[in-house]
Amino acid sequence: MTPFMIVLGLALVFEGAQCREREVLVAEGSVAVMPCVDESSALSYPTAVYWSRRVGDVLKTVWRREKSGLEFRPVRDPPRANCPVPNFGKADYSLHIAGTTYEDGGEYFCEVEGKTRMVKVIVLRVIRASFSPAIVVEGSRTEAKCDVSPGPSYKRVNWKRNGQFISRSILSSVSQRDAGTWSCQVPHNGVVVEATASLQVNGIATPQDDSSVVYAAVGSSVSLPCLFTDGLIPNTVIWNRTSSTIHPPRPLPKSFDWALGSTASATIQGVEDGDEGMYTCSGRMKGLNGEGIKVQRRMELVVARVLSSSASSGNGPVTLTCHLSNSEQITSYEWLRVTYGPNDTQTVTSVQKAKSFRIQQVTEKDAGEWVCRYGNQEVLGNVTYHLHIMGAVRGEKSSSGNKTAMVMGLGFLFFVVFLVLFQMYRNYRRKKMIMLYPAMETIVHQATTEREQRQRSKAKMAEPCVGEPRLVCV
Repeated sequence: MTPFMIVLGLALVFEGAQCREREVLVAEGSVAVMPCVDESSALSYPTAVYWSRRVGDVLKTVWRREKSGLEFRPVRDPPRANCPVPNFGKADYSLHIAGTTYEDGGEYFCEVEGKTRMVKVIVLRVIRASFSPAIVVEGSRTEAKCDVSPGPSYKRVNWKRNGQFISRSILSSVSQRDAGTWSCQVPHNGVVVEATASLQVNGIATPQDDSSVVYAAVGSSVSLPCLFTDGLIPNTVIWNRTSSTIHPPRPLPKSFDWALGSTASATIQGVEDGDEGMYTCSGRMKGLNGEGIKVQRRMELVVARVLSSSASSGNGPVTLTCHLSNSEQITSYEWLRVTYGPNDTQTVTSVQKAKSFRIQQVTEKDAGEWVCRYGNQEVLGNVTYHLHIMGAVRGEKSSSGNKTAMVMGLGFLFFVVFLVLFQMYRNYRRKKMIMLYPAMETIVHQATTEREQRQRSKAKMAEPCVGEPRLVCV
């Protein structure tokens, strides 16, 4: 006969001895309370309490207290099992185990010695939730398990993922949406026991899937997220762009910038009209078996801007329209008027809830900043439009600008005419001064002619006669 059977048999031969079995089901990591209460209240205080556990064919002491009050515990730092002594006065000798582990499951024995001996057998079953494998890469396979120690697994098990019930525990292609807290629920004696486990999925953590949409206004700066899981740095990262999921690649914007690392997010410093489309961030990393695994994430960039339409002439109306390159997910629009006061105080006034806003006659007070707010339950974005008087207003300020231009043009014309008239006057005065003295002009002309004749005669007398070298012509 084994030592275990001997001990159990001796416990049962005492007069009035009771042996009752009970099952306790707890989740791993919780506090297990194994009841040992004297329902008959036949025991008297002081009493001796012995808690032991069956390990193979041997009973090992877990916790005990002698009638003298001395307590004995296994050498463990810190001890996890104890009986709250203040409860002894209520004939409650239950054993509390903090931080229950999967290995704590098994048979426990409670022996209480007083006027009579009471023996109770408690079977502790511990539920553990786990994954095989526990850490996976996007696109690989894993299985959620709900194990019970000791004994076979329960058939009625419900699974929850991040608080939502799911119908499957085997994942053939893991995604980031599968990461998080998983719970297996087991009904037992009218209550539900729940064990939890965390699933870590290596890959691109943000965005979680290919349904991400990023909104940006023309001229603004926007970030396209591509964040890998903690501690994971891919070997290579590539960004590309397509106008849709089926069209060929298109060039990235000129201000597109990104850096290789766990955060491979990209930035477009100044969004331009035409930058919209599908952007793909792809990285290659090693799997658990050393094989190369490619993970990628697609996201759509939606560009928002304000379209302005007005009459070509006259004081016609101006229509402002909030235009998005893809407005399928947008459910609401609202136009806001932004004005500024002293010390840059800002006042925002709601004007109209519509995609388009019409100003019947633009005046000086309409110039300035207009904002279109668009969104849905998950998205809220703004696009700003500055209404300028020179481009769209036919009111008082525009008339003042036209008058200024007209005055400057007429002034320049008068200045040119003045210069022409002044030059004509100078020519007229010169001519008039010459005509005032005709006799003097004749005398001066005659004197000049006579002087030229005398000079020519002297030059002729000084020349030698041809054929007579010794003679000089006089």
